[in-house]
Order: sequence, then structure tokens, then C-alpha cells
Amino acid sequence: MTDEATRPLLLGIVGPTASGKSELAMAVARRIAVEILVADSRQAYRGMDVGTAKPGREARAEVPHHLLDLANPDESFTVAQWVERARGLIPEIAARGRVPLLVGGTGLYVAALVDGHDYAAQPWDLRLRASLTASLAVEGLEPLVERLSSVAPQVAASIDARNPRRVLRAIERAEGGGELPRRDPYPGPVTLIGLERPRQVLYRRIDERAEWLFANGLLEEVGGLMRAGYGPELRPMTGHGYAEAMRHLTGEWTLEQAIDTTARRTRQYAKRQLTWFGRDPRVTWLDAGTGAGDAPALIERAIGLLKRGSGPHRLP
Repeated sequence: MTDEATRPLLLGIVGPTASGKSELAMAVARRIAVEILVADSRQAYRGMDVGTAKPGREARAEVPHHLLDLANPDESFTVAQWVERARGLIPEIAARGRVPLLVGGTGLYVAALVDGHDYAAQPWDLRLRASLTASLAVEGLEPLVERLSSVAPQVAASIDARNPRRVLRAIERAEGGGELPRRDPYPGPVTLIGLERPRQVLYRRIDERAEWLFANGLLEEVGGLMRAGYGPELRPMTGHGYAEAMRHLTGEWTLEQAIDTTARRTRQYAKRQLTWFGRDPRVTWLDAGTGAGDAPALIERAIGLLKRGSGPHRLP
């Protein structure tokens, strides 16, 4: 038996937002003994529950979920910190006789865990930062997004390209020090399935989710965060839904503007997610069509793929 085969198996369900990953993961968990590792950069923040579609108490009581609520919105939390926690959890889950199931759409987190890239470790180059800041002031954001797409297309596909700070930081990492720093790749077997839908179906689901969020607690959640002192200058608060809710609550935008912009930004993000995961040859794609994420036929297909990809490891 190879050394890889003796290491804990890591399963994963990835794909764009609103595709139904969480529903499918919960359905799989009712058939296979797993614990879920949440690969979602925004769900790592406390108090950001509604807008991130964070698993609720009921789901967490039924299936253990990890890597949620790790930092406050005004605290720094890096990819490297997330990977360190995730790597520590994998053998613990395996020791309990369960399989770690990675679920989420933050491609940077998935790649950092599986491939060992440590994007957060790239040192800052102050001269490059000054040059980029000057370019932003003179030319605007679009040329910098194009620049990032040319030097690091996968990174460009994974971040919020409307956020100047994220674009600048990504260029710094890509251009500031040559090769990206690396951690060791995950040493055990990895099986990843991706959940996809026809583009028009995915966009409809995103639009419906945006409306649902604003009707079911997002405004109250954002209002509470603002009263707690978390303002629009904080990176987590620039996420789709949160930035728009703040603009509505401060009277800058109508409710319709906030919902429409949230849906549009989320659709753009979903396109970048599909680009990111679409370049990974390890991902086997499942078309969920127009049905629910926990449709019986979809569950059977997902479990079949996970079993086939588990090699000598028997799924509990």
C-alpha cells in the first residue's frame, strides 16, 4: 500500500455560490459518516450568518461543521491560518472514524489546502504598492484587473474584482516576489466533485437568493454589525450583500438597487468560481439541472463518484 493510501482520505464538494453545495453535502452526510470542513472565506467571520448562508444550528447539530466563526470582522484572518486549522482537523476527524468533507466555493482556500500554496505568505513590496496605488488613482480599477488576469488568471477568477484592495494585494502577491510560496501539498488521496447548473438556472437561483436575503434578516444583521462598529472599510463588509445593505441602510440606495446590485455582483463572483474550479482537472462535475441540491438522483450520483474516487479507502 502506498504512503498516500495510508493517509486520511479528503473528499470535497465545490462549485459556485447558490448551486446547492450545502444541501448536497448534508444529504451525503446522512449516508456517509463525514464531518464538514467549510471552505468559505466569509463564513469564517462571526456575526456574518445570513448574508453568507452560514449553516444554521440545526445543520450543525446534525453534522459537525468546522472552520466557522473563526474571527471578528475587524480581525485579520489569512488563508495560511485557515489552512493550518484545516490540516489539523483532518487527522482528528479520521481518528473518529469519519471522513473530512471539504465544502465550499472559495477556490483559494481549496487550492491552498490541497496543493499547498501559501498565498498569504507573500511579502509586501512597498514600491510596488506605491506604483499600484498611483495607477489606481490615475487609471481606475479596470486596467489593474486586466493586469492581474494576465499574470495570475486563477487568482483573478477567485477574488472580488470590484474590490480595489483585493485586486492590489493579489497583484502584489503575484508580482512582488517571483514564485508563490508553497506549503507541502496535502499528502493523502483527494476526491473532488463539482456541482454545476445551466448558467440561466444558476443565475435565477442567485437572483432569488438575493431577494430572499433582504427579506429574511440581512438588513437586521448588517444593522447590528454597523452598530457594533463594523464599517464599510473592513474587508468582510465589502462582500456582496453586506456592502449593498449598508448603502441602503444609510439612505444612499433604494432597496431595489441594493438587491439588484447584490444579485449582479454575486453572478459575477459565480462566473469567477466556475473559471477557477473549471481549470482543476481533479474536479469531476455533476450537473444538478433545475432540481434541488438534495434531489435523490443527484445524491446517488454524488455518492457513487465519491466512492469510486476513494480508492482503497472504504467510506464509513
